[in-house]
Amino acid sequence: MTDNISPSTSNDVSSAINSISEKTIPLTVQQCTTHFEQYLTAYQKPKSAELTLLFPDAVSVVSRYLKLPTPLLLVNSRHWLSAQKMLEQTIADTLPTGYLLSYNQESLFGRLSLGSDGQLDFADGYLTQYNQGVLVLNISPLLVEPGLWFKLKSVLQRGHLQASDAVNAEKIKQVLPDLTKQIINTKIILVANRLQLEELIQIDPEYSQVSSLFCELASQVPVSQPSIDAIVSYCHSLTDQLGLDNLDNDALSTLLNFLATECQHQNQLLFSPESILHTLQYANLFSDNKQISQQDLNAYFDEVDQAQSLARKYSEQSLIEGQVNLQLTGENIGQINGLSVVELLGYPCEFGEVFRISASDMIGDGEIIDVERKVELAGNIHAKSTLIVQGYLNHFFSHISAFPYSCNLVFEQSYQESDGDSASLAILIAASSCYSQFPVKQNIFVTGSLDQHGNVLAIGGINQKIESVTRLFELGLITDTVLIVMPKANQINLTLNSNTLALIEAGKIEIHTISHCHQAYPLLLDKTFDEVIKAINLRIDIAAKEEMEESASSLFSRIKYSIFH
Repeated sequence: MTDNISPSTSNDVSSAINSISEKTIPLTVQQCTTHFEQYLTAYQKPKSAELTLLFPDAVSVVSRYLKLPTPLLLVNSRHWLSAQKMLEQTIADTLPTGYLLSYNQESLFGRLSLGSDGQLDFADGYLTQYNQGVLVLNISPLLVEPGLWFKLKSVLQRGHLQASDAVNAEKIKQVLPDLTKQIINTKIILVANRLQLEELIQIDPEYSQVSSLFCELASQVPVSQPSIDAIVSYCHSLTDQLGLDNLDNDALSTLLNFLATECQHQNQLLFSPESILHTLQYANLFSDNKQISQQDLNAYFDEVDQAQSLARKYSEQSLIEGQVNLQLTGENIGQINGLSVVELLGYPCEFGEVFRISASDMIGDGEIIDVERKVELAGNIHAKSTLIVQGYLNHFFSHISAFPYSCNLVFEQSYQESDGDSASLAILIAASSCYSQFPVKQNIFVTGSLDQHGNVLAIGGINQKIESVTRLFELGLITDTVLIVMPKANQINLTLNSNTLALIEAGKIEIHTISHCHQAYPLLLDKTFDEVIKAINLRIDIAAKEEMEESASSLFSRIKYSIFH
């Protein structure tokens, strides 16, 4: 054994450290939120329909589809209203167009009935009514009743209806009318999201036998002057429909920030006509006149947040009562505060939560023993991340024939299954602290994934995680400055709420972004990664010497015993 790192390992560590700037600077308030003021100041009403600006590729496909003999167009869209509004602005007013959110066999294919005079009466369905036109269908009824899809598919393939397609046809005992001469040239547009399209493939693997085109509408649009102009113009058209005054720039900025928060991205906006319409209708309830203000929008967002906060309040209550054990000040070996996102089945929103990770060492072979995985309270992604951390850390001790320690890792007070790799960085720091016996600062909160080269990767739910620290201030559990360590790649995802921004402005929360795990060590341990590795090697060397001395003493005792006895 040696008390220094082997030359090759030392060079690897030094070169890695030299290539990474270990000193990090906390983010400013401006870096933690969105900024739309310059776009709103430069706003100009679009010269063409606003949705054609948001979805130019889809508009191009739809325009060409209407000129082709192709009978079917699949539109992949998360929001029915987005597709409807885009199609309304793309399809010419002169072309008969119907939009059906719900329908059945009778409304599509018609109805056969037997009159009192014994004559058959055929009531046309939408396929006949919109012949030579366009019928836009939500795919859901076809998935609920697959027989409807197979009937529709047959009509599109044949090019005409059969009387047997109509409702009551199976009850008629006489000869059914011949409809083959009535050519059906109705163009069908099916609106579905990705999962619904997958379900259609499961129902009918040969659905592609119908000649079709495909286009998609992104639920998120990039932030740019044209897209902001289009969304603002759409909002103005909605307020006109609702009989309201147009939103001023402050209200529009708040609304755009909400749309960015829904995407969790500073440069992306959720475009959901349903969501925008609902927001304006609800916010108008707080307005005393026909002008929705920034305060009205914030009142709506606060009310909705409170209405969905019961589970979060239970979590906060357990913190106040001390039922969840957290250490938020001082230092501790092998213990670190992580950040997670709680997702509850059937619950409309997610929220962040602080949790404690602890590690304790023992004689072993370098294994990080993941207790959560052992007792089947963690998923495969979590297990994968733990093995990545173990491999990364053990790589720096390849010069040692047998690493003499193992580490027992626990997510404290975790009683339900969890998964994900966002705790990888926290696990690495906890294990390093445990092996080196350097304490971790307890006023720091950590989240981030790792690859096997130590790069810190992006994770999900970053805003909810950071805002869980804000709630610790609001609950009075902490008053001094705290640090949050997060992946640099997630900086673009920061759309933090006003309370968190106020704490950042006051210097109570410092957010440090890092791109490599080595940058976390000076923040959490006040040591460089090189110093941590040297300390672990020194500890291994001391343990080896003690073992050799104990073995030598034992051998001397046995020799002495054999001589004198």
